[in-house]
Amino acid sequence: MSATITCLGGFGGKGAAAILIETDGKRLLLDAGGALHPGETLTWAQYLDEHALDLDAVLISHDHIDHIGGVDKLAPSVPIYCTPLVAKALPPGRVWHALPERGRCQVAGVTVTTGQAGHSLGGVWLHLAVAGGIFYSGDACFESRVYPFDSPPPARLALLDASYGAYDTPQRDCLTAIETHLKHPLALPVPASGRALEMALWLGEEADRRCLGLAIAPVIRAHLATLLTLPETLRRPGVTPAIEALLAHPDAPHPSLYLFDDHDDTAAMWPRHRLLHTGYLTPARCAELAAGQIFLQRWNVHLRASHLVALADDLGADVVVPLFTSLDEPNTSVWRHLLGRRFTAQRTLSLPHSHRPSLTSWSMA
Repeated sequence: MSATITCLGGFGGKGAAAILIETDGKRLLLDAGGALHPGETLTWAQYLDEHALDLDAVLISHDHIDHIGGVDKLAPSVPIYCTPLVAKALPPGRVWHALPERGRCQVAGVTVTTGQAGHSLGGVWLHLAVAGGIFYSGDACFESRVYPFDSPPPARLALLDASYGAYDTPQRDCLTAIETHLKHPLALPVPASGRALEMALWLGEEADRRCLGLAIAPVIRAHLATLLTLPETLRRPGVTPAIEALLAHPDAPHPSLYLFDDHDDTAAMWPRHRLLHTGYLTPARCAELAAGQIFLQRWNVHLRASHLVALADDLGADVVVPLFTSLDEPNTSVWRHLLGRRFTAQRTLSLPHSHRPSLTSWSMA
């Protein structure tokens, strides 16, 4: 089957993820992201409405707002596919169909393979068996202590998480940098189903080593407990005893370290703690950072540059589209250097049905 791929959202910068795949008369949407900033227009939903495009299915990679937060913009009749854990983040009463955490299924006549993406609880990458293979990483990471990353099948087209751009600092260096902040009382807001789980383990060990009080928000504890109920192959080898030990340890009544689910907290809400962010900052938080009101130190939860290239190599991809990152200069020159002729900054691609082609057989609209 041939395919046309249109990056409706998440292209050219951090934003609501939405990739339209049109193949054999079917339309599949990969992710239905919500706005990261108040008042932001969901251009992908606007595009579907303006062109009166009906969808045969929507596949959700994971439960973070920029990948699932726009589901309410879809007609109730559109079938939603996601893993059972991700389904808990759907609007109440929304009907859904199960994707395997690791496996294969049929969606609107298309064979879909899923695997663990190393980023979040219940999160998966998606591989569509059309036109030689289309791989969509969603958000992905090789470095998680908790979540495994599964090697995917070959794919001619790779739509890859490039949230970090050319950044390539190893996780161990990030942890060393965070350690310098532990001498202060810290409040750490995090996505509860993402980096929260592995940060909880690391903070628990550091708190014990430094004799510091630690408190972990109930929702994060609940997610850790949920992780233990899953098949052991859905978490990294050897991590189970550390999770069990952490859950058995009660919260400190007056913690020096507090890990909690992010609800747009500001520095003013934490007068006795230094507010340390470890991921994406909204424009309002960028202003707080510039004013010295909050602190930032990345904890790797996305593919860094060398890992993105390694994944493209593993897939044997002919064309690679870096998603969730700027594609203006000088960034395009960086991607050309890293990916060579595989790199494209085209929003729409047409992939023919034939033998595995060279790059020149692609049509880029």
